[in-house]
Amino acid sequence: MSQSKTDRLQSIGTVFAIVISVIAMFTSIYEANIMKSQQKAMVWPYINTSQNYNGQGFNISVYNNGTGPAIIKSVEITYKGIPLKDLNSLLDSLKPDRTFGYDVIRSNNINKYVFKSGEEKILFGFEWTDETRQALENAKYLDIKIAYESVLGDYWVYDSKTDSNEQKKFNAKIEYDN
Repeated sequence: MSQSKTDRLQSIGTVFAIVISVIAMFTSIYEANIMKSQQKAMVWPYINTSQNYNGQGFNISVYNNGTGPAIIKSVEITYKGIPLKDLNSLLDSLKPDRTFGYDVIRSNNINKYVFKSGEEKILFGFEWTDETRQALENAKYLDIKIAYESVLGDYWVYDSKTDSNEQKKFNAKIEYDN
């Protein structure tokens, strides 16, 4: 075989090696992106609220319906657009002339809490009395926003007014803290 034929065959072999290397590189990048998407899906949090009524009373619960933990970063509760700072201001908004005490109220602080997948906590609730039934009529004016993060650093905010989760950062104007 002549020298030029050997050089041509080596050049063709080199080109094939480069093409195969480029294909392998793009395949690796594609597979890494698939693995990253699968990893995100395995630890995806999804916060929501529910209103629960039974014979004993009423409560608003927060739960994580996602596949991974939800790290609560910020909680904002507003009444007719006015931010509330704690349970007392919430109760004063719902029933300014209330005479019932904390003996008929259930509440939990969820600020900076980590919800496991499937976990639910009562944010606040009342035992049934004539007064708490009247306070409940004003609960329709409440809006709850909860900012949370996944273990991979993705941020969301849940808004009870629209019953939606949006992927973004959010900080309460006034942190609600029991």
